[in-house]
Amino acid sequence: NITINAPAFFGLNTQDSPINLDSSFASIADNCVIDKSGRIAARKGWDEVSTNGSNVLGSSRGIETIFEFIDNSGDKRVLSAGNNKIFSGTSTLTDVTPSSYTPTASNWKVVNLNNHVYLYQRGHEPLLATDESGSFVVEKMSSHSHSTGTSPQGNEVLAAYGRLWVADVTGNKHTVYWSDTLNGHAWTGGATGSLDVTTVWPTGFDEIVALSAHNGFLIVFGRKSILVYSGAESPATMTLTDTVEGIGCIARDSVQHTGTDILFLSETGVRSFGRTIQEKSMPMRDISKNVRNDLLSLIPLQTNSIKSMYSSEEAFYVLTLPDSNTVY
Repeated sequence: NITINAPAFFGLNTQDSPINLDSSFASIADNCVIDKSGRIAARKGWDEVSTNGSNVLGSSRGIETIFEFIDNSGDKRVLSAGNNKIFSGTSTLTDVTPSSYTPTASNWKVVNLNNHVYLYQRGHEPLLATDESGSFVVEKMSSHSHSTGTSPQGNEVLAAYGRLWVADVTGNKHTVYWSDTLNGHAWTGGATGSLDVTTVWPTGFDEIVALSAHNGFLIVFGRKSILVYSGAESPATMTLTDTVEGIGCIARDSVQHTGTDILFLSETGVRSFGRTIQEKSMPMRDISKNVRNDLLSLIPLQTNSIKSMYSSEEAFYVLTLPDSNTVY
């Protein structure tokens, strides 16, 4: 007789041979979660909220980006993107795409800074959303009354340390730009600036994929390596303090801050970028080693089809394969 307490408590393991697999692992785990008591349980289902989705999305891939904006008054607004349009609302999707603005993709990165929402994606003028005029408006950044300078059309944007950080610009994947303090639509004068990282890649050459912030550090994820800058609260004087060679990030939206750690997707699976406070070093930890082969077989390395969602101290990744309705 074999007694198994809390079966599958250790999660899914498809990497090791089933002959010697510990009984606390699951070899198949479809539509299930581990509940608060450590027991395997059925995953909750989904409720359809929007009533006009098929009318406004047509035969496109559906909603590809979604963001909840909570303004200074505590009011919540949901922005979403699909079918090369921007929508507001949940039960009814209202097209709020600025007039005379025609997006060619819906792979937006959306951040919130100082009661404003900023939307960035490659090769597009950034968008800005705010209700400061009394009504919720989405507009081109250049059309905003307080906008100054020209924001770089980056594929990556980070709101941290009181400013916007932008990188991965078409034709320039080696420069990080930052906006003025507390003003994500001011890109000239003030505390604006930029940093060229061409000469500091430990591998000699790399390209910026994603940015993250942690404990005063700015973390620059390349595809093959990682740079860590200290003193990011004052970017004009920040310095390079650490580099990681041989590990990088392959998907912009996979980078997720969990409060005490940063998770991201590398070419060898999901990784943890843990920080040792006493030594100020950043050792790596392999998160997805038990499902590495299955995960990597599903990931098209040249797409941005991976979205991350954060809850409590865990990060969940949703992978939508190109030309497929399957979500993992």
